[in-house]
Amino acid sequence: MMIVVDETEARSRVSLSDAVEAVEAALRDLAAGTARLFPAVRERVAEGRGTFGVKSAELPSAGIVGLKAGGYWPGNARHADKPDNHQSTTLVFERETGRVIGAVAANWLTEARTAAVGAIAIRALAREDATTLAIIGTGKQAASQVEAALLARPFTRVLLAGRSPEGVEALRDRLAARGIEAAPATVEAAVRAADVVITITPAAEPLFPAEWVRPGTHINAMGSDTRGKREMDGELVTAARLVVDDIEQSATLGEIEAVPQARAGAVTLGDVLAGTVPGRTDAAERTLFDSTGLALQDLCVAARALGIAAR
Repeated sequence: MMIVVDETEARSRVSLSDAVEAVEAALRDLAAGTARLFPAVRERVAEGRGTFGVKSAELPSAGIVGLKAGGYWPGNARHADKPDNHQSTTLVFERETGRVIGAVAANWLTEARTAAVGAIAIRALAREDATTLAIIGTGKQAASQVEAALLARPFTRVLLAGRSPEGVEALRDRLAARGIEAAPATVEAAVRAADVVITITPAAEPLFPAEWVRPGTHINAMGSDTRGKREMDGELVTAARLVVDDIEQSATLGEIEAVPQARAGAVTLGDVLAGTVPGRTDAAERTLFDSTGLALQDLCVAARALGIAAR
């Protein structure tokens, strides 16, 4: 019988720290070649209604295969019931037989796994003495990005920047409700002051020039997950130590799409975690993590929600 896990249950069963543990294990499996990604589909819906995608993978350590289907509908606030802009569901199957195990509502889990991989990248790549965190973008996922980052480093200052003062204030209120103090800043002031920068926007053009980024800064570029989206300046992408979740996806959906020459120097976060390639090589190096979102991340947190343990 298929198990159905709704949003409320998924949130109660998988915390941010749970997601960090699950996602790191999945990335290590991917680096070891014991887990696989299948080709991703990511397309604009007709008449500009949104973006729909299907990402799938095989996770032998949990004995499962599966897919997440869904995407981003920016106009959802116009509807009477105001559903979240991000809408997705994960289907999980037995690897051995193909029988369906469960369907898991994935709005919270997408937010949690995205925040989790950001925290993992900060822990792997940011300087140990990092104290100032800046986030650019004030959407639904921004608060969890900050909360997860604090699992990776004990930041003492958090700066918020966005397109509108109202959005920044709303994010500051959401963070305050989680016990996190933050202050508004311009994009330039935030980037110039930060030891770690998180960008999580739907931008199609670079958010800031490379010259604003100090030596030793780490950046998590979390927004580009569809053709045509872009947050980073090309000079920064080529000059920084570039780490990605998956090289093929970054080349088609992420920051490498606009800067194809950067592909030659890119390495994966899984390989950094496994120790097969270096991450940060010195305190003055600028490091950049490009996250496009992997099906394995969705699959491993869905497995947690379903109570499936790694074998």
